[in-house]
Amino acid sequence: MKNNQKGITLIALVVTIIVLLILAGVSIAMLTGQNGILNRASEASINSKIGDAEDLISLNVSDKITDYFHRTYVETSETADATDTLAKAIADGIDAAKTSVADGVTVETTITAELKDTELATKTITVKYKGYQAVGTVKGTALVWGAPEKVEAGAGA
Repeated sequence: MKNNQKGITLIALVVTIIVLLILAGVSIAMLTGQNGILNRASEASINSKIGDAEDLISLNVSDKITDYFHRTYVETSETADATDTLAKAIADGIDAAKTSVADGVTVETTITAELKDTELATKTITVKYKGYQAVGTVKGTALVWGAPEKVEAGAGA
């Protein structure tokens, strides 16, 4: 008699299960690991929110600076405000942006150096969101942003 049974052997079944377990482990590690897809997507979302806030602040500050220079050099002296300064225009731009940023994003400003003999002041702007922050510096009419960085739990929001 001839043994004509069809099917898979126990060894083939075990090898198949082991290969599937290895693939599942690699897939889970790629999704949830420290440099996994989910973490990178979360960081991309955070960087996007911070970038949106940076763009909004930059737009508002340059808009107020443009208005200041228009009032100072184009309008007649009767319509120009004597209390209008470049530093005030920058502060107004930052304040206008603070009210428009997305929920959960905070904007803090500090004056790090004030030059008494001119209108120029150096301001530091900090944008914080979900444990990350980006710091921008306004000096004169230039606004420069640093890259978003993760902050320690006690150091910031």
